Amino acid sequence: MVKQLLNSKEYELENGIHLITIKKDTNIASIHVGLKVGAMHENMNEKGISHFIEHMVFKGTNIRDNHRINQELEERAGSYDAYTDYTSTVFSITALSEELEASTELLSDMIMNATFPEEEIEKERKVVLSELKADMDDVEQYSYLKVNEIAFKKSSLRYDVLGTKKTINNFTKEQLKTFYKEHYIPNKCIISVVSPFHHDKVKKMIEKYLKNWERKDEDHILIHIEKNKNIEKISHKNNIEQNTILFLYTFYGLTRKEELALEVLNHKLGESANSILFRALREEKGFSYDVYSDIDSTECIKTLYIYTTAEEDEIWEAKKVIETCIEKIKEREIYFDEKNITHMKKVVKTAVALMLEDSDGLANYALQQKMVNKKINAFVDEMKELDHIQGRDIYKVAEKVFCEPAIHILLNKK
Repeated sequence: MVKQLLNSKEYELENGIHLITIKKDTNIASIHVGLKVGAMHENMNEKGISHFIEHMVFKGTNIRDNHRINQELEERAGSYDAYTDYTSTVFSITALSEELEASTELLSDMIMNATFPEEEIEKERKVVLSELKADMDDVEQYSYLKVNEIAFKKSSLRYDVLGTKKTINNFTKEQLKTFYKEHYIPNKCIISVVSPFHHDKVKKMIEKYLKNWERKDEDHILIHIEKNKNIEKISHKNNIEQNTILFLYTFYGLTRKEELALEVLNHKLGESANSILFRALREEKGFSYDVYSDIDSTECIKTLYIYTTAEEDEIWEAKKVIETCIEKIKEREIYFDEKNITHMKKVVKTAVALMLEDSDGLANYALQQKMVNKKINAFVDEMKELDHIQGRDIYKVAEKVFCEPAIHILLNKK
């Protein structure tokens, strides 16, 4: 499907920034700046600090206050975003190509020169605590937090990226600035730019605004890679309308071909609108509106979740339906014929094609590939590998992955 490689170049700048430039026939430019710091790089008393700092980067620099930053972001007339996950913190702007230099200058100032105004810290503390409360009120999000909590002992996946009420309340300006200075450094930074401009022009633009960012020694924090516990637990929560079931499986140690087979299987299992779980739980039993499976192949994470809701008197039968579907796949009672496999492969390839067409999606993809030290055009080889996946590969990976889950059931507390 994918015959042409990206028109891309990669550079390592003098201060350690890894720059990816992708030249594309487009009127849109997208710049993504990623730092290799996230929830997995935090000590116990720092839980949530990466996310808190992501918020504070928007609150002021030596030459801009938060109002000016917000105004200039709006003036780009495109979209801007920031997120923190377990492995990275990312800031991005996507706008007309003529806005690329202004976008680069603005992001550079925010990332290099955040000042952490005391009054803004206190305002943002309330905002983040409100965000944490929203997670607790969201039954689906709460269920994910609970299954991760029971599934892991040492892994950072056990903890919310937002942190805890205690850690958020305890963050001081000095602690935030210290963490920021240690981790917001050029040799932990990857920048990806998708634009119509020549590679050298983009490189000079990045160097113009980021050359004075000084390289520093990196602190190496031990990241715990942990298989989920085989455990089942019931929790209760007041005043909820939905009861939930979550299955969690980890899949460390698979080859990339096996992961591709698992991604193909995941689409048929619970990702598509006509999935195995959708038909069994919703169409045949009428148990639930929300039914899906979700996979994350990120290095150090490797998780597959199965989520559904049900009335309390049907929750155990719903759980049994999920377990039966999984066993039928492993026992090859659910047949993946050539037509099904071809369709599932087409879905994966379509997702890649859509990503290549979208400047913002492409910039984020390239950034995340380099975050885990993969080639940005790895999708070419993966699409070739995908063509060789057969039914037996899907069954074999199902046998490897679908065993000893962590299961959490959330019920209304009466």
